[in-house]
Amino acid sequence: MTKQTMLPLSKFIGAKFSLSDASAEFAMDDDEAEFMLEILGGVEWSEPLCVFGEYLIRSHDAWEEGGNVGLFLGERLIGFYEGPNLWVHPDYRRLGLAVPLILSAAKLRGGSVLPPDFATQGYSPAGLLAHIEAHLQTLLCALKRNEAIPEDVLREYNIQDARQFTQMFGPQTLEDLSCCQPPDNSGQ
Repeated sequence: MTKQTMLPLSKFIGAKFSLSDASAEFAMDDDEAEFMLEILGGVEWSEPLCVFGEYLIRSHDAWEEGGNVGLFLGERLIGFYEGPNLWVHPDYRRLGLAVPLILSAAKLRGGSVLPPDFATQGYSPAGLLAHIEAHLQTLLCALKRNEAIPEDVLREYNIQDARQFTQMFGPQTLEDLSCCQPPDNSGQ
């Protein structure tokens, strides 16, 4: 995300973002995901949008709404953000891999994770926390790059000055933060 598309959390994930509103019913189950993986096996994926470690994020334009991304380990699709559905293969959960998926989808969708024509979407508790973490990582990466944080974003976090984030998390956190970067194709 760029500073032009950095939105307050409420607009990033939609107006409904209370943990009390989150429900396990909103989680995509693994059987549904297997069906989706079969469908996604037939779409044409983009060149990598983002590389982090051995993982890649790619997008596709197979459906009208756009902003759909996949998480790849080599050529294997191990996660996706399709429309309002975020899913990561069980073997790769709790590794922070949902965050780059969320941020990549938001970047393609103009700063929000909401698909076009969505005012809100439901979140599982883990999904909501991953989205909040992704938003916070956006802020911290912007600070690392010395970008300005919009006033409405700071206001929603009840912060006057973006440097307060550095004080809260410590400068080492910013230094160690690995912001998902576009691939380096200079050697090709």
